[in-house]
Formats: sequence, C-alpha cells, structure tokens
Amino acid sequence: CHANNGPWKDDENTIIDILDKDTKASLKQSDGTFLIEAKRGEPKTVLTIVGSRKHKSIPASFRNAWLYIDPSTIGTNSLSKFASDWEVNLPMSCRLVGDNLPGYEDTHITSLPMTIRPLENAKNAEISLQVMLTKGEAVKGNAQAGMTGSYFERKVKLNVN
Repeated sequence: CHANNGPWKDDENTIIDILDKDTKASLKQSDGTFLIEAKRGEPKTVLTIVGSRKHKSIPASFRNAWLYIDPSTIGTNSLSKFASDWEVNLPMSCRLVGDNLPGYEDTHITSLPMTIRPLENAKNAEISLQVMLTKGEAVKGNAQAGMTGSYFERKVKLNVN
C-alpha cells in the first residue's frame, strides 16, 4: 500500500520525463509512453527527471523516488526486477529535490542518469516506471501521519536494435 494523499496530480505541473543523456531529447511518445532504443551489447544512458513546476499553490516535493520494474518479475525469485537480459546500473533512486538541469529552471526536480545495456538474449520489453513525490517525514506506527505523497506510473518500452 502506498500513500497517495499528496498535492501533486497527474497534470501539466507534474514532471516525469526520460531524456537521452547525449541529445537531451525527451523519449516520450505521442501516446504518453517512453521509448528507449539501444543497440545489442552497447550501453545507452538516459536521464530520469521527476518533480513539479514551481507553482504558488502547490508546494515543492522534498524527496522523489522512482523505480523501473518489469511487472512480470513481481512475485518471482529473480533478484533483478528490471527487464530480463537487460543490464542496468541504477533502476531505482530516492533523492532530495533540488537538481539543476538546463531547460528546467522553473521547476523542483530530481535528475539522475541510468545506463542500460541489452545483453545477447535481450528482447524488446515493456517495463513500468513507478514514481513517488513526497513531503514530510514518515511517523513510525502511523502511515497516515507526517508524510504526504503522490504516486504515478508510466509505461516504458525497451527496444533492441
């Protein structure tokens, strides 16, 4: 169970994006999914950007968390929850808000690079990017007190070239 009591909504003020690290181009498709294409055996680095636009009536989140997960690995003994036969160096993170990135001057964001590499047997895959924006601190023994959070999910397609 996750808290979904935060002031951040799935609207134009919320920023969830994946950029090509080299070109800084968004990998968002017209249907709202993200497409990451990589050549077999070659590393591809993307930037995960999470946060919100500065807005007078919506407070900035304090800490943002995200997880890239292949839903088919849930409940299995697989140690990696990323797509099978894809190497990944940072499939999850939790960071304090305050990263700076050109083009995101009027925002409260976290941004980190993630490098993936399709291995020999890698196939095209669809994974889920799960995002949580939070503010406050959790209170032990009381899930409703102290922390507010908003949960978002996006589909990410991994294609091997």
